[in-house]
Amino acid sequence: MYVTSDRIAGVLAIAMTAFHLIAASPFFLVPNLVLRGSHLLFALVIGYLIYRAATGSFQRWIDAALIALSVFCVGYLVWFHREIVVRPPWTLEATSLELFVAIGTIVAVLELTRRSLGMTITGLCLVFIAYGFAGPYLRHVEFLRPLAHRGVGMNEFVDQMYFSFEGIFGIALGVSTDFIFLFVVFGAVLQVIGGGDFFVNITRVATGATRGGPAKMAVIASALMGTMSGSSVANVATTGALTIPMMKRLGYPKAFAGAVEAVASTGGQITPPIMGAAAFLMAAILGISYQEVTLAAVIPAVLFFLSLFVAVHWEALKHDLQPLEVSERGATLRELKSGWTFLLPLVVIVTFLILGYTPSLCAFYGVVATLATPFLRRSTFVSPQVLITGLKLGAKAAVVVAVACASAGIIVGIVQISGLGFRFSSLVTSFAGGDLNIALVLAMFAAFVFGMGMPTTPAYIIQATLVAPALVDLGADPLAAHLFVFYYAVLGQVTPPVAVAAFAAAPIAGVSSSAVGWRAFMLGIPAYVIPFLFVANPELLGQGEWGETILVVARSAVAIVCLAIALTGWLGGGRLGWFGRTLLFAAAAFLVAPDLLANVAAVASICAVWFTQRYRQGRSSFWGARDGGR
Repeated sequence: MYVTSDRIAGVLAIAMTAFHLIAASPFFLVPNLVLRGSHLLFALVIGYLIYRAATGSFQRWIDAALIALSVFCVGYLVWFHREIVVRPPWTLEATSLELFVAIGTIVAVLELTRRSLGMTITGLCLVFIAYGFAGPYLRHVEFLRPLAHRGVGMNEFVDQMYFSFEGIFGIALGVSTDFIFLFVVFGAVLQVIGGGDFFVNITRVATGATRGGPAKMAVIASALMGTMSGSSVANVATTGALTIPMMKRLGYPKAFAGAVEAVASTGGQITPPIMGAAAFLMAAILGISYQEVTLAAVIPAVLFFLSLFVAVHWEALKHDLQPLEVSERGATLRELKSGWTFLLPLVVIVTFLILGYTPSLCAFYGVVATLATPFLRRSTFVSPQVLITGLKLGAKAAVVVAVACASAGIIVGIVQISGLGFRFSSLVTSFAGGDLNIALVLAMFAAFVFGMGMPTTPAYIIQATLVAPALVDLGADPLAAHLFVFYYAVLGQVTPPVAVAAFAAAPIAGVSSSAVGWRAFMLGIPAYVIPFLFVANPELLGQGEWGETILVVARSAVAIVCLAIALTGWLGGGRLGWFGRTLLFAAAAFLVAPDLLANVAAVASICAVWFTQRYRQGRSSFWGARDGGR
């Protein structure tokens, strides 16, 4: 039974990929509802074949019943898509059959969400559904009165969730269908044909001769892998298996080695040109092109990895770690010569993005280029079975994203039909007293609460629906507001107590997940500041004159470096005392806003720390020799 289920799931994964390639190609036009319905139907059936209930015969019958329920309920939408598109909303009384297919779809989606992603998202969906129906009764509870609404009837609920583009089959599932699926398949195929190994090897060559090379290798390799997978946990599993043992062997503490990989892998989701799945959602929600989102994300991503690089370098100096042995580094020309063709699929995608093609077409050509790449040179030939394996892995990974987007659609639908988005924005504005800075802090904490234990995509959708509008109302640029909540949805992967990227890195590092999680949090603190920087300075998102942008980037980079050094506690060959750390923290804070007096105070603080450390350690040892105690 299990072997048969796995084989059926594999065949369906190939069929799902073929369907999406045909739909994304420039030669076919598939109706939206058919495309989204088929996407969800594939995801549900494959998902129930992968995430089985248990081994007993009764549980197998439950799985079979859920698959049958999914086929009937979602198949109804695909089959009658023409009638559903012209169905007037909220004016027709839903028939018994319509109620059955709508509620059956919700049940199938929520149960697969529970199996694949846990109870966090499922429970949140149930809370929002209950809120929709309980709205009128909340006015009787004092502290819930601001959230009260007129209530949602069953007819409205069914129309919103199933028979419209504002519930399960809304924007979130649409983005998963149009963009995310093929990009996930692209990354999976590129990895299995050898692209992942090539990027890791090139990174080892580039960083191996420097102090703390393996940690820097983890930073770069995870950014490159993030352009393919968009998943922090997947990045940890792939690059971490190589980089974490190398860091430990070189002398890095176990917790730090795991933390570097966890934070770097998380940063892969904010790295253009292929960012995490939520970036496509952002473009759709804001009504702008994906190219605008990626261009806006370039400078913040550079600042993110700059902070990691500085922390890694100073940690290497602090522990007197040496570069890799020559035999472990490899040769640049040899590595490039052996695998330069693996760069072609990325070049294809970036080129088409620059030319202004839609992300779905870019993904289509990227997948086609990836499938062709191994056969351009005899040394990179792979068997058709390897390509099929990559297609299967990609489709199976995309199934989880599809189910998460469908579940998030339930939440978004309730928010829209109940008016919760407006009420929540009003509450945030009221608590903030009209101050954007206070609202940003509140939004940050709300992001941690909503994103705790959640994948980035549903965490971003919830925050984009509830939190981002409040920031825009208080004067934040819409793109900056959405990037702000997107960043914290991403950083939720390394934020204790539920830091899933740290949980993935901990077993490889051989230390507890809490140790890796808290070390990753401390290491990533500069990254937590970056969203405040680009909200206060839109130039970091490419909005402004070149001269202003250069000055803002320089000021922000110095602030990030100050934070990284202060957190590491090492400068100029010796420990940095509490006074020096305090001055660097103050300098970073003073550099956030474009205030001349504050910026002068920041420069003065930095100079004071620099001269103090130089005086304490002596000129000969200031630039990196270990002259002080540990």
